[in-house]
Amino acid sequence: MVKNKIRKSLFEQGQSISDSSKSNISFLIQENVLEKINTHEMQNIALYFPFRNEVNTNLLIQAFTKLKKNIYIPKVIDDEMMAFNLLDEQPNFFINQFGIKEVKSEDYVNINEIDLMFIPMAGVDLNGYRLGYGSGYFDRIIGSINEEVSRPLLVGLCYQYQICNMHFGEKHDLKYDYVFSENNQMISYPS
Repeated sequence: MVKNKIRKSLFEQGQSISDSSKSNISFLIQENVLEKINTHEMQNIALYFPFRNEVNTNLLIQAFTKLKKNIYIPKVIDDEMMAFNLLDEQPNFFINQFGIKEVKSEDYVNINEIDLMFIPMAGVDLNGYRLGYGSGYFDRIIGSINEEVSRPLLVGLCYQYQICNMHFGEKHDLKYDYVFSENNQMISYPS
């Protein structure tokens, strides 16, 4: 119940920011990511198409495409499961049951093969725990990763107002390695 109140408050704060401001801020956040995260050794990168008030990823998609990285986008499979499929050169899109844009491709990647994962959020707490939208898709897929094999770098992109000055994370919640906001900052959350 507390998380629902926090989500609602954050959503209302996001509504007060103009689309042009969001676009400018998103650009700054993405530039900051490109400056601070070394992707030289990374080949498989998971990104997302923004929904609601999420930070845009268009600059990252362009930059990683130019660097010949494999870009994977989340796709909801059913009520419990999500997978990541390839964003190819001529993508075919559709809107899923939640109103989120997805790629029709059936070229899925094994979650343990992803090197870097950008995960959208409603908010993040002081310890780096993600506040999602309540469906648990990202928590479950990250929980399924065999950390003995590999673990992707987990990165969140957010507006400053989404960084909450409180603790609400639970053991099952996804924890970011890094979060980027518009204040030209990269926050690191040690494991």
